[in-house]
Amino acid sequence: MSDSDRHKQATHNTETQQKTAEKNPPANKLTDSQKADTLNKIGADSSVNIWRGSNRPQQQRKKTISTGFTELDQQLHIGGWPLGITSELGISQHGIGELRLLIPALRALQQRSHEAQHIILVAPPFLPFAPSFIKEQIDVSQLTIVQTSNIQDTLWASEQCLLSKCCAAVLCWSGNYNLTTRELRRLQLAAEKSGSWNVLLRHSDCLSQSSASGLRIQLQSDSYSKLTLHIVKQPAGWAGQRLTLSLSPHYENWQRLPVGLLPHHNQTQVPIVPERIETPNQHLHQQASVTVLAPLSSLPTVH
Repeated sequence: MSDSDRHKQATHNTETQQKTAEKNPPANKLTDSQKADTLNKIGADSSVNIWRGSNRPQQQRKKTISTGFTELDQQLHIGGWPLGITSELGISQHGIGELRLLIPALRALQQRSHEAQHIILVAPPFLPFAPSFIKEQIDVSQLTIVQTSNIQDTLWASEQCLLSKCCAAVLCWSGNYNLTTRELRRLQLAAEKSGSWNVLLRHSDCLSQSSASGLRIQLQSDSYSKLTLHIVKQPAGWAGQRLTLSLSPHYENWQRLPVGLLPHHNQTQVPIVPERIETPNQHLHQQASVTVLAPLSSLPTVH
């Protein structure tokens, strides 16, 4: 058989196979319309978390809390801080305004009625200044600080606080530790089960690591009142947005007022002291240190 005959025979066999496949399609092969119907059925199942571009309005109905900054709410596709999702904040150093960024949402969460109002701070680098929280209308009697000795305890405490479902917000500081994929995934799953606001504050270098967290924002600051945000990842759409926020601009105006007109100047301030509670940790066989910021008058009197 010549080469031309072989070529004609191969062409004939190929055409025959194609016609046979068209007449008898494989049982497991779906048409485009069947694929679309299958995806719609999966998307209608609330237990399946699948994101599609056409469902963006539905994604925006997810539970959120306003950030308190209109510019930031507009850049977040779901319109605020997501609840039930871990939000990572990358900071190069402490005290650049990360807490001032979170204060409006913390205040709003505490003001919600018939819902958990406890705020948990896990392993903060410094003891927060209670009068500042009071000035921002944060109920410090509902504010608890958990001090840990290592990163494993920090993650464990954060996870347990979330799973308790009695906390409005759990803020966790992990420093510059490169958390494993499993550790980040466990924290994300705990946030999903609780439906609470979970914030993980890490060194900005850690944002180069992949993460299961739904929202990731890098924070930078060149001045006390300005904070630059770079949204590295966010739910329900593309990330990459950059914006600069003015943090508490009314503080700058206070410097121009007479002392007698400053907020809270004429109000009686209740002294605040930290109450340390040593609680045995039955799971890890060590002491877990918990600090509760409470008004001095509410502490038990020692005779």
